[in-house]
Amino acid sequence: MPPTTPAPDHRPAPAAPRRRTPLHDLLHPPLPDLLQARRRLLAGVLVAVLAALGVPAAAAPATAATVDPGRWYVLVNRHSGKALDVGGASTADGAALVQTTRDGRASQQWRFVDAGDGWYSLRARHSGKAVEVADASRTRGAAAVQATAGTAAHQQVRLLDSPDGHVRLALRHSGMVLDVRDASRADGARVIQWRDHGGANEQWRLEPVGADTAAPTAPGGLRVTGLTCTAATLTWSAATDDVGVTAYDVYHDGQHMLSVPAPTTSTPLTLVPGVTWGLYVNARDAAGNVSQASPTLELAVPPCQTDTTAPTTPTGVTASAAGTSVTVRWTASTDAVGVTWYEVLRDGAVVGQVPGSATSFVDSGLAPATAYAYTVRARDQAGNRSPSSAAARVTTGSGCSSAICSVRTVATDRDLPWGLVELPDGSVLYGRRDAGQVVRLEPATGATRVVGTLPGLVGTDGEGGLLGLAVAGDFTADPWLYVMHTTATDNRVVRVRYVDGALSGTPQVLVQGIPRNKYHNGGRLRFGPDGMLYVATGDGQNPQWAQDTANLAGKVLRIHPDGRVPADNPFGNAVWSYGHRNPQGLAFDSRGRLWQQEFGNSVMDETNLVVRGGNYGWPQCEGTSGSCSAPGLVAPRLTTPVAAASCSGIAVVRDTLWIACLRGTRLYRATITADGSLTGVQSLLQGTYGRLRTVEPGAGGTLWVTTSTRGDKDSVADNSDERVLRLTLGG
Repeated sequence: MPPTTPAPDHRPAPAAPRRRTPLHDLLHPPLPDLLQARRRLLAGVLVAVLAALGVPAAAAPATAATVDPGRWYVLVNRHSGKALDVGGASTADGAALVQTTRDGRASQQWRFVDAGDGWYSLRARHSGKAVEVADASRTRGAAAVQATAGTAAHQQVRLLDSPDGHVRLALRHSGMVLDVRDASRADGARVIQWRDHGGANEQWRLEPVGADTAAPTAPGGLRVTGLTCTAATLTWSAATDDVGVTAYDVYHDGQHMLSVPAPTTSTPLTLVPGVTWGLYVNARDAAGNVSQASPTLELAVPPCQTDTTAPTTPTGVTASAAGTSVTVRWTASTDAVGVTWYEVLRDGAVVGQVPGSATSFVDSGLAPATAYAYTVRARDQAGNRSPSSAAARVTTGSGCSSAICSVRTVATDRDLPWGLVELPDGSVLYGRRDAGQVVRLEPATGATRVVGTLPGLVGTDGEGGLLGLAVAGDFTADPWLYVMHTTATDNRVVRVRYVDGALSGTPQVLVQGIPRNKYHNGGRLRFGPDGMLYVATGDGQNPQWAQDTANLAGKVLRIHPDGRVPADNPFGNAVWSYGHRNPQGLAFDSRGRLWQQEFGNSVMDETNLVVRGGNYGWPQCEGTSGSCSAPGLVAPRLTTPVAAASCSGIAVVRDTLWIACLRGTRLYRATITADGSLTGVQSLLQGTYGRLRTVEPGAGGTLWVTTSTRGDKDSVADNSDERVLRLTLGG
């Protein structure tokens, strides 16, 4: 709609104006008149006088010549005095731009990302999305909205100087400018594109946001009231912040549930009957700083009804052998509420567990030419078990013709074996995550001994601690052990000498300042064929960091072995790719391509082929769910449902990708093709060894696998019961 009468401070039009066009105004913006020039001169003199007297000056507004792409700004409209905002602080594509009373919230903070040739992409701090004109319209009055950032002309603006340090924001595709519709002064008034008439409702003051780098304190005092089988109310104690807390994020077990605007400190929760959740809360401020997590509140949700009836017994059980693998199949059971799991027993012992929707199981790594008897029983959510089925008997073949020929438990540990690496002499080093110790394992005997403890390591009461391990190809001549671990303030990559069977000397810090939190610390290390060290980092439970290429969270990093940043990295720092949530798997194939495994939030995990400078979409995109079609986003090569995955480590052996999964309690296997596709995906060892964390290649085409079945959601040492497995692979 056309603007109303200009505000009093708008420069009056000349008596006989020439007809102006948007292109003319872009090329020839109005010049300030003599009065305005005098005012600026006097203002400059005043600033100089104040400076001489020692009076600090406020941060100057930015202009076309002084805008800093590295800073955040609040854009204040000259006519109304209100700030450019995203309606409802929405993070969705298509959310409308409006003006609201300035209060410092993150949705009122904007950054100008250089798009070249004097053009910028204007990005919202709370969502990471860019300002654009809906449908790339060139019509006057078309709405300004936010959308996933791309390179299109309708997402690019140029700053045109206006009187008294204000600017107009010209749109590249249409030549129009951002305008408050009807020159309204009301909260919620829409921002549109309109012809450049120079009115005060088209002028914006770019006020730099103060450098608030202090995160809020962690919330505390979590408690639940009104608990039922499907709902409860969660309450917590308020966090504090030097500027002010703007929101609280509620999680369970690393999965984001909802956000609550401050100062509210309680929220209703929708629960799943019969589950046990670890609830915790983070606080956020307007600058996007995120607190460390609150202590965890374990919540056992009761079932909705007392269920004492067991499922029916599975029928039609068969077992067929292919080499040293056996496939067991059966007919589904029924239950008054629903079958949750099937347990597969081999010679009377449980060897696998599959979801109630499945009716088959593959048992791998068996002895050749050996007779086995399989039975199956059903279990419901209340824990009721059916009787075991009739036995199905089978004899394995004389040789291995399957993917996994044998599985051997080489060692057990009371702590979590997280990072693992096989040394050139055939021995293995693995890290005890919560204890912070590095252990040497002799594969032939299973003997273990602690060879050192990492100084400065501090857990997170979650998934922090001693994480990834790696060694370079020249380890024998130059024996550095590379480690990623958590400290009280950050995550770090260090290296320490391994001499005469022990860690020696003070670790050298290679990368520090990687954000940490209870969950989402990433942690995997892998040397590439280029001799560089690649590092997987989580988003520190601040999703916006994943899109900030100046921040080390939610990234794959690439550094020289001594910590220097390679000259060919895409952003001039250690960042190699970005837009990751919580990657914990890295592996290279025979063509030198980097594969990465990443946890999703609640929908799907993703397996990615990482490219230099690639944006993998988090938080606007989870796998293929969300706003994933924006230009510039790299799609995953494989997605798996979180309920069947939550995968951590990956390894490549003979261009076969192996993926170790936690919640899915399985090992996925997929063939890597020449064009970078994944085919022939198989689910193996499902439920046989519980939650699988790490998978690493070993000598002779073997695999090392570690479990993470107990104690993986706290920082308490020696409260687990885990195994280090060695797999012999077949064809």
